[in-house]
Amino acid sequence: MSRNGDIRGFFGKPSGRSSTQSLPVASSSPPVLDPQSSISTPRTPKSTPKPRDRTDEIKGSDDEDGDSDGSLESITAFIERKHGPSPYQRDTNLTSPKAKRIATASTSYPKSPLTIQPKHKFDLKYLIDHARQSDRAEESARKADELINQSEDDEDEFGQLLTEVQNDPSLLQKTAKELLDNDEEDTRGDKLMRAMNRTKVDGSRRVCYFFNLEQPLLKPPRKPFPQKRATGAWRCLADSSTRDQSVIFGYPHSIVDRGGKIPDEIFLWILDELCVEKNAQLRSQYVNLLVWCLDSIPRLVTTARLYYMLEKLGGPKYSQKQDHSKLQSFPRVEDPYPQRDWSGLVTFLILLDRMARSMSTESVIGAIKLLLRMALDPLVSTTVRPEHAEAMGSLVEALPKHGTNEWDEACETISLYFYEIVDGPGNHVIPISYMPNTGTKQLDLRRRMAAVAFFQDTSLGRKPVDEALTLDALTDRLESPDFRISQTTDFEALRALVTLLDIVLGSGGFIMKQYTSSATNANVNAGSDTQDGVEDRDAGRKFDADIDGLTFRLKIIHDKIHDSTLLSRKVAKASIDLVAKRLTYAVRTRPPPKTSIFDPEPKEDRNLPKQRAFMKSWAQKKAAKSADSLANGNGGSGG
Repeated sequence: MSRNGDIRGFFGKPSGRSSTQSLPVASSSPPVLDPQSSISTPRTPKSTPKPRDRTDEIKGSDDEDGDSDGSLESITAFIERKHGPSPYQRDTNLTSPKAKRIATASTSYPKSPLTIQPKHKFDLKYLIDHARQSDRAEESARKADELINQSEDDEDEFGQLLTEVQNDPSLLQKTAKELLDNDEEDTRGDKLMRAMNRTKVDGSRRVCYFFNLEQPLLKPPRKPFPQKRATGAWRCLADSSTRDQSVIFGYPHSIVDRGGKIPDEIFLWILDELCVEKNAQLRSQYVNLLVWCLDSIPRLVTTARLYYMLEKLGGPKYSQKQDHSKLQSFPRVEDPYPQRDWSGLVTFLILLDRMARSMSTESVIGAIKLLLRMALDPLVSTTVRPEHAEAMGSLVEALPKHGTNEWDEACETISLYFYEIVDGPGNHVIPISYMPNTGTKQLDLRRRMAAVAFFQDTSLGRKPVDEALTLDALTDRLESPDFRISQTTDFEALRALVTLLDIVLGSGGFIMKQYTSSATNANVNAGSDTQDGVEDRDAGRKFDADIDGLTFRLKIIHDKIHDSTLLSRKVAKASIDLVAKRLTYAVRTRPPPKTSIFDPEPKEDRNLPKQRAFMKSWAQKKAAKSADSLANGNGGSGG
C-alpha cells in the first residue's frame, strides 16, 4: 500500500494474498440508482461470528501495493461500524403480512384474562352493596337483642304457663289441637299429645350439686408463702420471682429425693395452691413433689384438708359433726357451671390417685365419702369421669386387707354413710355405677352398697353379700309394691331398682352356695365319693331352675309395662330385659335348651285365659261402637 494512498484501501477485500485487483476509482458524481432497486428485501439474520483472538492474523493486512483508492469505503462508514451497526428498519407497509380474515362487527371474541382493567379508587356499586349488608346485619342484631330481652322478661310467665300445660292433660290436649289448626277430630289431638309425652323430659327431678351454683370469684384468696420456713436447702423458694421456675425445674423434688424433709408449712401451702394455680406445669410439679413426701402425707392430708382444697372451687365446707344428714337437692339446671375451668379439680383427683396408698385409713375412708358425694353431681359424668374412677379405684385398693375385720368395718362405715345421706334409689344407683369393678375389693364394696340400698337394710354392709343374702329374701323383695306396675309407678325409680338388683345378683353365688353346701354335707354323711358327680349335677340343675324362676318374674314385670307413652317406660323395659338376658346366658351354668316341633308343648300360663277374655271383651266393645257410629252416620244422611 502506497504511503500517499487512500486509507480506505486498507479495509478492502483482497482477492488473494499474492496479488490484488484494483477497483475502478469512484467518480465525483454519485451514481444514478434505479428506484425499483432501492427497495431491498429484509436481511436474513446471520449466525453470530466466532470471536477472534488477538494473535490471529488478518489476511492481506501486510500488502502495501496493488490496492486502488477506489476500493476504500467512506470514513463515515468506518466510524459508524466502530459504534455498532445501525438497526435495520423495515417498511411495515411493504413487509408486514396481510390478515387472511377480517373481523366484522358481528364476530365477538373473548377478552384476554391478562387484559389490564382500569381500577377505580372508589367503586360506588360495591360501596352501596356493602352499606346494605351492614344495615341488614345491624337490623338482625337489633331483633336478636329484642328477642333476648323479651325472653328474659317473660321467662317467669312462660315457665308458669308451661307448668300449667304439663300438669293439666285437658289443657295439653287443647294446645295440641290448636297446633293442628283447630282440628275437630279428637284422635289427632290425642296422638300428638302422646307423641309429646314420649319425648317429654321430667323436670321434677332434683339433683344434689356438689359445687356452688353461683359464679366463683375470679381471683380467690390465696395464703402467702411461709417465708420463715424457706431456710437452708429450701432457700430456693424464698424469692417470689424465681419460686415458680425453681419448682418447674424440679429443685424441691431433688431435695426430697436426697433425703431432705419438706417443712409442714410449705407442704400445706402447696396443698392450698394446687387447685387454684393456673399454670399446668406448676400444678404437675406440685403433684410430683407432694407424692414424694411420704412422711408428711399420713399426718397432714386429712379429710378436712381435702374439703378445704375444694372450697376455693366452690365446694362444700367440712362439717366437724359426724351426723349423716340428707344432702340438699336442687332442680335440674341445663348448664349449672357456665364457663368454669375444672383443671384444678382434675389435678386434685390425680393427686388422690397417686397418694392414696400413703394416706391413713381414716383419711382414705373420708376421701371415698367425698368422692361418693361428688359423684351425685352431673359434672362427674361429663367432665372428670376417668379421673374420678381412677381416684376411687386407688382409694378402695388402699383400704385394709380384704376379708379382715378392718375391711368389714370400713365397708360398713361407707355403706351406712352413703345410704343415709342420699334419698331414693335413683340417687343411690348413680355413684355405685360410677365405681370401677375390676378388683376384688371394688366388686365387694359395690355389692354391699347396692344391697344396703336395694333391701334398705344397713346390716348387709357388715359382711359379704353371698353370705348375708338368700334366695327367699330376694324373691320377697321382688314381690314388694316397688315392683308392681300401676298408673302411679315411678319408672325412673324402677329402672334404678333393677340396676341395683343386677349389681346385687352378681354371679349368683349365694344361690349356688346353698346347694353345694347341702350336697357336701350329704356326701360326708354317706361316706362315699361316688356320688360327688351326681350331687354336683343336681345342684347345677336346681341352680338353673332358680335362675329361670327369677328370669320369669322379671319377664312378668317387663310385659306389664306399656311403653307407648313415656320414654322412661322404654328405658325401664330395656333395663329389665338386659338383666333377664344376663341371667339366662351368663349366670346359668349352661344355656337354656332349644325347643323344636317334636318337644312337648309348654304348660299354659295361668293368666292366659284371663287375658284372652279381656281381649275378647275389648274387641266386642270396639265392634259395637263402630256399628253405632255407622248407623248414626247413615241415619243422618238419610234424613
